[in-house]
Amino acid sequence: MPPGRGFITGLGAITGILGTITSLLGAIRGILGTIAGLLGAIPGLGTAAVAAPVAVSLLPIGFLAYKRWEATEERDKMSKSLNRARLDVEEEKRVRRTVEDRQRESERAAAEAAEALQRAEEARLEAAEALRRAEEARLATERRWFEGVRPECRPSEADIVRVRAEYRYSPGFFHLAVVGSSGGGKSSFINAVRGLSNNDPIAAPVGVVETTDVVTRYTDPRPGSQIFWYDVPGAGTQNVPDWQYFNNLGLYIFDCIIVLIDNRFLDSDLTILRACEQFTNIEVFIVRSKSDQHINNMALGKMPRGFDPCSADDETRARFQQIKTETRREFVNKTYQNVQTNLESNNISPKGVYIVCQDAVHAMWNNVPSPMAIDEGQLQNDVAECVHRRLHGVVQN
Repeated sequence: MPPGRGFITGLGAITGILGTITSLLGAIRGILGTIAGLLGAIPGLGTAAVAAPVAVSLLPIGFLAYKRWEATEERDKMSKSLNRARLDVEEEKRVRRTVEDRQRESERAAAEAAEALQRAEEARLEAAEALRRAEEARLATERRWFEGVRPECRPSEADIVRVRAEYRYSPGFFHLAVVGSSGGGKSSFINAVRGLSNNDPIAAPVGVVETTDVVTRYTDPRPGSQIFWYDVPGAGTQNVPDWQYFNNLGLYIFDCIIVLIDNRFLDSDLTILRACEQFTNIEVFIVRSKSDQHINNMALGKMPRGFDPCSADDETRARFQQIKTETRREFVNKTYQNVQTNLESNNISPKGVYIVCQDAVHAMWNNVPSPMAIDEGQLQNDVAECVHRRLHGVVQN
């Protein structure tokens, strides 16, 4: 039986008893009133005579009244007990609801914590995967670097503006950079194409070791010249690793780049040429420098041990000159073939190749013929055509 239902049933029974007692008391009062009226109508019957039996007859009424009071008290007690029971039931329900609410809140918090833990684990796994991919990319990049494939890096517009300002790029002029490996004779070449000797006061400094540590601009002293020559630090040094050379030095702003190679084609030379392929605005020439030294050394290597051109007889000197002529032809053919083979094997488009020496360049740029000249005149003409094409949109005849 639910709490409080017994109290309600007992309270209802008491209420019924009280109603019955009340009805009986009313009936008794009516009978007593009738008796009192009849007795009062009998002559000679005094008040005391009437009062005595009435008082006797009221005893049951008093008893019933007491019982009624007693029942009322019991009903009130049961009603209070019922109210307390009802309050207890309501408090029990409230406590149960509170417990249930807290349990639901705990379950919800546990579910949220589990979900957050799952998200954290997923984020950890994603971070680990991203780290793994980054490490794979790093290893792949390093592998490509060792294989000679350098990462591409396109400069932003801000980079171009900054480097042009730094190198004083001037509209209406042709900006030509001479680049290559350290010690390749770039400074001497720049002096020669400007018609200067290495001892000239405005000549670029030269030396056995790399003497250029920053990109340096030189004007062309000939009247009417629209060329600015730039001497660029050698590639492949500790200060400028070859795979960073092109972008770090901002070579992408130049109109033309002459890649100066010395004894053989180096990885740094290929790196520069490969970077130039990304920029259609850059004209590229490959120049094989110090040709006279190489030809002379090759010819001397074919002569008997101890041979000295200065002390040799005429016949020996004549044979040496013949060997030197044949060696020159061999050197030129092998150089062209070697350069093109290196370009093809590295997927670099064909480029103009020019074999020169400093003395012949100096002579040709001063309009003086030189017996040592090989491609100096062709290089001079092609540079002039490039300047006119870029500045005037026409080709010089």
